[in-house]
Amino acid sequence: MNDLDRDEVELDQLLSAVRPAPLPLGFRDAVMRRVRDDGTATRWEWVFAAVLALPSLAYLGWGLVAHGSELGTSISAILVAAQGLDQTSGADVVIDGLAIISLALVGIGSAVAAHAMLRGSEQHRMIAR
Repeated sequence: MNDLDRDEVELDQLLSAVRPAPLPLGFRDAVMRRVRDDGTATRWEWVFAAVLALPSLAYLGWGLVAHGSELGTSISAILVAAQGLDQTSGADVVIDGLAIISLALVGIGSAVAAHAMLRGSEQHRMIAR
């Protein structure tokens, strides 16, 4: 099954011809060492992370409180439609663009906070191996 437009086929063939190459051994450790040894975290990193994440979390919380019943109804309608139990009514889903932007800003703020946490720790933490 090919769902690509005619304009996309050439680019898809070009990208699929590229052989994937694994990262060299020790690459991840070298990057994490460089992040750790970059110095201590500044307060501006924490402020920037908070400025991105806190208003977005507040908006998402407000949206859940204000429109939580609609969210629950939409999810239950999707589950019923996915199971094929109700053929008469469709699942209505409304995607709020501001909610998507808020989720993205929370993600970026979390990445900045994680970077600040890794830089600011005196002891070397191993998050994942």
